Amino acid sequence: MALFYKKNGASRRDRGEGKTAANWLGHDSRRGRLLETAEQFNLIQGLIAQALQLPVGHACRVVGLENGTLIIAVPSAAHAAKIRQLTTTIHQLLVAKGQRVDQIRIKIQAGLKNTAITAASPPPIHMPPLGEQARGALLELQQTTDNQGLAETLARILEKNQAKRQS
Repeated sequence: MALFYKKNGASRRDRGEGKTAANWLGHDSRRGRLLETAEQFNLIQGLIAQALQLPVGHACRVVGLENGTLIIAVPSAAHAAKIRQLTTTIHQLLVAKGQRVDQIRIKIQAGLKNTAITAASPPPIHMPPLGEQARGALLELQQTTDNQGLAETLARILEKNQAKRQS
């Protein structure tokens, strides 16, 4: 049996201390249904992201499931068009995974784009300046290569490296 100490007349249990959000949501039937819905949306969201190619799959957000109609929010009309092309694939996948989905509706929400890009973008990588030997090797490769694209890329790398060395 867990002991709950009282402070200012309220026990830890009364104040909700020591509980996770999932424990709190599962405490009564109404909040429990909310938790089940969130878990179902999360499962569907994961299945869609897994089934669709990046970045389309990760730009979609499941925002509703009512009477068998799945509502997916996307950041732009281009995403909506792509998802509309794939609704049969999405529907078949969800039904195969045991989800009761009869219809899929697409909803465009422009503010969604920033969230999807931010979540998918890796943090910037800090690289120290190149040593003299590495710089010399890249410079030699840039000057001797027949590949124009490679030469331009190497020039940009060397230019950025020079700016790092000067700062």
